Order: sequence, then structure tokens, then C-alpha cells
Amino acid sequence: MKNKLLINNANTVFEKKDDKYFGYKSRFGDIVIGGSYSYRFVVHYAKTNQDVVIIPDDVNKVTTPVCTTVEESLWKSGAQAKACRDEIVEQAKADIQNLKYRTFYGELRYLYRSIVCNVEFVINKKKSTVVALLKSVGRGTVKSKGIAKAAPSDCFNVHIGKAIALRRALGIPLPDEYLNAPQPTEVRVGDVVSNPPEWTGAVIADDGWPPLSGGWIQLKDARKNELKIIDDSREEVAND
Repeated sequence: MKNKLLINNANTVFEKKDDKYFGYKSRFGDIVIGGSYSYRFVVHYAKTNQDVVIIPDDVNKVTTPVCTTVEESLWKSGAQAKACRDEIVEQAKADIQNLKYRTFYGELRYLYRSIVCNVEFVINKKKSTVVALLKSVGRGTVKSKGIAKAAPSDCFNVHIGKAIALRRALGIPLPDEYLNAPQPTEVRVGDVVSNPPEWTGAVIADDGWPPLSGGWIQLKDARKNELKIIDDSREEVAND
């Protein structure tokens, strides 16, 4: 009875299964019911929101997230920023899928004001913007638009941009970490780096083949010269 009351009174509830956390209840609509979330995400969410509880594998032990010093350090800049940003990027990728719903015909679509829609993303990397256009499945007319734009001093990431733009188009609240993701701290293969004021190039492996067009630099040289990372989307890199 006590656990049931705790769940009923909570604003947000996650259900733990193995090492994943699934959205169980969201009074604010910013957590997808059934959506998969990482432990770091849950810890950070619990730190920035009130009345968050977890249903663990043992349903008789409903708990509230405990943010220890070690866990909090995952969300600080420095050595842990890389892992933190990677988690947020993976969460953003999952968000694009988790925000869909299954129609009567079994298709996965987006729902905007009772209108079944597809999404089209318009990406402008030069301007660091992503626009999400929700188009009705029937006529293809634009029903809603969401825009995400990285600040001039921030590193652009297309996956985070898509998640922000899509949520804005759907009218769903944004998780705080999307807007406050730490900046990348280490250059990796597939990043785009810059040497102000004009030169930009893609980072390739030290033994990799240069691209057919555009600027490029080997990983060791990018790290040696401490070039600024301006885009860490790495869409064409499977493993880094």
C-alpha cells in the first residue's frame, strides 16, 4: 500500500529492468512511457526534478534515486564529460524512435494533435540548425515545425538537434540535459574540427584514407594542435 501511494503521488516513475530504466509514469509528459533510459539519465533527471521514484526489479522495494558523490561527478565537466555527452547523444537517438506511437494499422508514426504524421528533418550544418517538419501522412502538409540551433560557442550534434527539434514540433517538454550537454573534451575520428578563423576539416584515422573532397586532418595531429571540435555527430563512423 505504501509503495502504491508513493507511485501515485510521484510526478515521474521509472521501472528498472536489468541495467535499463523504462518510463512508467510522466505527469509532465517529458518522459516517454515504455521508453528506455540510461542510469546516468535517471540520476540527472532525479537531481533536476521533484518526486521521481524507481520501481526496481523487486516491486516490493520502490525507491527514490540516490545521487552519491560518484554519480554526481558523471555530470561534471572534465574527465567524465566525454562519457556524459555520449550518453546524451545515445538518449537523443533513442528519443527519435521512442516518441513514435503504433497506429491502428501497426505502423510507427508521430501523433500531433490527433493527426498522424511523419517527420522530415532539414539540417544545415553551416548554420548549426535542425528543423523538424511534421507532415500529415495523408496529404503531406506541414502541421508543425520545431527548430534547434546550437549556440556559436557550442559543438553541433545532429542527433541532439533532431531530438530537440522533434520535441518542439510535437509540443513536448525538453529534457534539461539536451540544452546543457557538456562540450566534447577529446577529438575522435569522424569529428569536424576548426582552426579559426577559416579552416575546417574532418578528422580521419592516422592510417585512414583522406576524403575525396573537403579539408581533413589525421587524428594525432588534431589532438596535438588542440583543434576545436565544432561537430561531433560522426554519422558515418560506426565505431570510434
